Amino acid sequence: MGGAGGGEGQGGGFSIILPLLLIMVIFYFLLIRPQQRSEKRKKEMISSVKKGYRVITAGGIRGTVAKVYEKDKIVVVTVAKGVDIEVALAKIEAAAPPGEDIAVGGAERREDKSAARPKERKGLRRPRRR
Repeated sequence: MGGAGGGEGQGGGFSIILPLLLIMVIFYFLLIRPQQRSEKRKKEMISSVKKGYRVITAGGIRGTVAKVYEKDKIVVVTVAKGVDIEVALAKIEAAAPPGEDIAVGGAERREDKSAARPKERKGLRRPRRR
């Protein structure tokens, strides 16, 4: 009685491990690898920040780099005329050389000129109150 069921369990171990390995490979290519790439790009961008670069901080403050303290990993950012703030290099989200647009989240900043003029409303009228 007990000898017939012994051979069924041998192939079952591999069939359980294979889907787990497949899930791990999918997670690596969909989540881990793109995250590593974006971290590498950010480190390169931060290491290239110099005086005169335009930056955006993690808090959303825009300004121009006035000084870079490499040793302390701090940047002095001019926000307005006579207003300088110190920001940690790690808190810079985006940077661009002078004269270039700052790209945030993979999209370049574009000014929408159509928003400046009012849109025409054809056929959209409010009903009269009586």
